Amino acid sequence: MAQIAGKRFIGLLLVLVLIGCYTGYELLLKPTLNGSTLIDNPTGRDITVTIDQTPYVVPARSFLRIALADGLHSIRCEALGLPQQELNLELTSYGVINPSRAKYVIYNTIYTKKNLSSRYKPYAVEGREVYSLLGEPEVTNALFIPDRTLGRGNLDVAAPSVRNYQQVNQDYAYLTRIFRLPDFFEYCNQHNL
Repeated sequence: MAQIAGKRFIGLLLVLVLIGCYTGYELLLKPTLNGSTLIDNPTGRDITVTIDQTPYVVPARSFLRIALADGLHSIRCEALGLPQQELNLELTSYGVINPSRAKYVIYNTIYTKKNLSSRYKPYAVEGREVYSLLGEPEVTNALFIPDRTLGRGNLDVAAPSVRNYQQVNQDYAYLTRIFRLPDFFEYCNQHNL
């Protein structure tokens, strides 16, 4: 009888701990994740993107911040020839919706006060040589590009704060960012990459 009561107590205690962890996430951690979902329009004309029968007008060369729940959605954009199709936000709802299927670059930007140029390696990105300390830049034209930075390096963050960079060692910190392809090349020119 004492063993059954002990097992029930442990089971109840485990359930309370799980509820406490979930509540802590919802109340403390989740509000600090300031990511967003962006419909991006790098084209030279306004477009209307319809997601789950809701139309969103996105001005030329800009983006629109929207709220979408995790899961499956439907999307279409007649102006760009995007027929109705599935938009999957199962793993995260933060990121860039790319109805134009334009090219974007995911790149690890570096913050350092030291000269680390000898440690950078050359990579080819769309026929151009660029340099990176932390691996090859990723080029994608996916319909949805997840924001791996929880809102710290998405398109809507033009100049990320140094506090958002992840410290690797005493030499440098990094931040993974999403760039439109032309903006990435401009960033490389500005930083001699």
